[in-house]
This record gives sequence, structure tokens and C-alpha cells, in this order.
Amino acid sequence: MNPKNTSSKYRISVLLDLSKSSELVLTNAVQLAKTLNGSVEVFHVKPAADIVKRESQLSAIRTIYKDNRDTRSKMQDLIQSMEKEEGISLSYKLEYGNVKNRVRDYLSQQKPDILVLGKRRPGFFGESITDFVINETNINVLITGKDDKFHTFTDINLGVFGSGLRENGLDIIKDLKRDSEKPVRLFNIKGKITQGEHEVSPWHKTVSYVFSEGSNALDGLVSYVSHTNTQLLCVPKSQSKTLAFQSNPAKQVMRKANVPIFIMA
Repeated sequence: MNPKNTSSKYRISVLLDLSKSSELVLTNAVQLAKTLNGSVEVFHVKPAADIVKRESQLSAIRTIYKDNRDTRSKMQDLIQSMEKEEGISLSYKLEYGNVKNRVRDYLSQQKPDILVLGKRRPGFFGESITDFVINETNINVLITGKDDKFHTFTDINLGVFGSGLRENGLDIIKDLKRDSEKPVRLFNIKGKITQGEHEVSPWHKTVSYVFSEGSNALDGLVSYVSHTNTQLLCVPKSQSKTLAFQSNPAKQVMRKANVPIFIMA
């Protein structure tokens, strides 16, 4: 396990399930780190109950020991390959136990600036882990799908949904756009914008898209995000308090959008 880069501006953690898409998720995290001057740590949790099952205590210890050795070897192979390809040092942590509890404890102790994970799907992390991270933790989250591979985050087409940008997440977005001349696309729902929100914009170049409020407003907005070739859509978590017609717009956009989502805490 490599030491952390203390000179990095941002600490980025990657929640991996070691599935086929893990290399892509890690690649995206590494490219984000290279753009933002960040350090990367890989975190993997294995439910101990799935490994031990009904074995005796001695047999269970042996089983966990073997699984630990095999899993660490798999993680090291992935990490070393990435380090060689990208010229960046990575660290990792492996833990056993209840996945949600271990993830909560890890984020509470390590306090990364950004958590990167793959898009929700049935399986090891299932549909609930992504929801759990968004609902139960106060952290910026980058969610990418199985086909979302970033060769770089430099000069990407960036979109922002709604308002309520907070300083923590906003600093990250400013750093992503610091060398870009491309306008930021602002997507919103008519009737949910206050006058004060119109007056504040941290970017010199913006293009606004405002959609009529209604039951299909979010579907139309998400469709237009794809049509405008937006590569990363930023969604403040505070939108859940300002859009009454959706129980949690951040999660609704995450489910519907075909582009990577950056949930801003």
C-alpha cells in the first residue's frame, strides 16, 4: 500500500467491487486526480458472512485468510497496472464486514473530498449503496456508468442542474474549468428559480436551459443534457429541498441520465 500524497489538493477515494467495470471506474478516478492534483485511494469491502457462511471458527479464519490474500493480490494487480500506465501512485484499503457500516466508517474517518463509484446496478454493491452514500453521507460523489470512460477531465463540456451550489463542491468545479473556454451549461426548472439565484454565477461563460415545471420536466431536462453533448452533469444535493415534485432530484437525475453525474454535497 503506497503512502498518501500529502501535497495533493484533493483526496479522492474509489469504492470498487472488483467487477469487470472496476478498471474503468479506477481510470476515471485517476484522470480526475490528474486534472485536480489529487491523490487516489481504492477502498473495497467484502461481506464476511458471504465468505464464512456456516463454517467452524477455525475453518472460517482460514477461509478469510485465503480470501484476504487472494483479494489483495487482485487489488494490487489492478493498482500496479494503473500506476504503470498513468504514472501515479495509488493506495488501497480492504475491509470485511457489513458493507454499509464499513463504508460509513471509512468515509467518516478518511474524509475524502470526492468519492468515485460505478453507476448503480444489481449485484455486489447493488442499488442501495449508491443511495446510501447520497442519503447518509455529506460528501461529493462522482458516479460513472460502464461506458463512461474519461481519457481526461480537462476542457470537458460541463453542465449544472439547479441551484444551491456550496463552496466545497463549487471549488472542485472551478478547478475543473480553470483552463477551459467552454461555457458551463445551466439546466433548471421554471418556477423553482429565485431572483437571487439568477444573479450569482461563478463562471464568465454560461448557456442556460430552463424547462417548464411539470411531471415530465425532469425527463425533458435529462434528454436535453444528452443532446447538448454534456459530458459531466453536476447536481447539488440541496436540490432535494427546492424541487417539491421530486422526492430526491439528485437520485432521480442519477437514475435517468446517460452521462456521468457529480453529486455536490
